Amino acid sequence: MKRIITVLDTLIFAVAGVLTAVLLFMVLLQSLCRNLFNFSFIQIEELCILSLSWLTFLAAAYAVRHCAHVAVDFFFNKMPRPFRYGLNLVTIVVLLFLTGFMAWHGWGLAIRQMRTPLPVTHIPRGYIYLAAPVCSVFMILFFADALIDCIQTHGILGVVVDSEEQIQKELANGQQLAKDVLDKGAEGR
Repeated sequence: MKRIITVLDTLIFAVAGVLTAVLLFMVLLQSLCRNLFNFSFIQIEELCILSLSWLTFLAAAYAVRHCAHVAVDFFFNKMPRPFRYGLNLVTIVVLLFLTGFMAWHGWGLAIRQMRTPLPVTHIPRGYIYLAAPVCSVFMILFFADALIDCIQTHGILGVVVDSEEQIQKELANGQQLAKDVLDKGAEGR
């Protein structure tokens, strides 16, 4: 399961990066054409909407995996450890069910919208809505992995809360990455 989660995490990051670059290029092209040449590509607007919906949900799934959603943990950190463990477990289970609900109803909405094409590109509108259930399945896998980790380690870290060690590890990784980039830049001069 860990290998699947790692591959999925890497894939989501790569696809989101490509979508970000494509979206940036399309918006830049549309802006330049509109301001310099007084015309615009109508298709780009619909493609931007499609790309943005997928990028948003992929980023949400990635944030679930890396505990990057905003959380207020002031009171959580003041609680005794057994209570934090129980609360973390309940939170993961509730989020798992809510994400399943989003996947189920998002799928129904996407299927219903497949019959309606977008006006210019004629791409089925359902592809915009399909981002929600597909990425919800990714989130369900990430929540399930966090639930398994929480139960196996009887710990309080996972999707909901980062441990102090995890925060320090992320900071150390960022510092090492910055050092590597600066070292490569100095070698190139």
